[in-house]
Amino acid sequence: MLIAEFAFSAVLFIGALLHVYGSFATLPSGSPELVWSIGSSGFAILLSVLAALRARRRTDRALSAIVGVGCIGWVALVLTFGMAIGNPADPRVLYHVVVGLLLAAFAVRGIVFTR
Repeated sequence: MLIAEFAFSAVLFIGALLHVYGSFATLPSGSPELVWSIGSSGFAILLSVLAALRARRRTDRALSAIVGVGCIGWVALVLTFGMAIGNPADPRVLYHVVVGLLLAAFAVRGIVFTR
């Protein structure tokens, strides 16, 4: 499972970097939308790094809880974005929802099965 957790953490990290690139490519410089877009990418990057750290520290229940709550929050934010654009089934939304739910499941497993 360690490899799967690292892989999904990397997928979230890469998705966040692509989001930063897309934000700079499409949004006007200095716009509030760009600032919020970069902020959400920063959150996803931080979450991916914490998830990778959690994969190495399997007995750390507090870190598992932080990652689990963060991933559920990320999924909620992404679904809200999907509703805002009028298409919750958009591939960008589904990509982040699936990865977020998988990382949340790994974190919950870490909370429940750690002694």
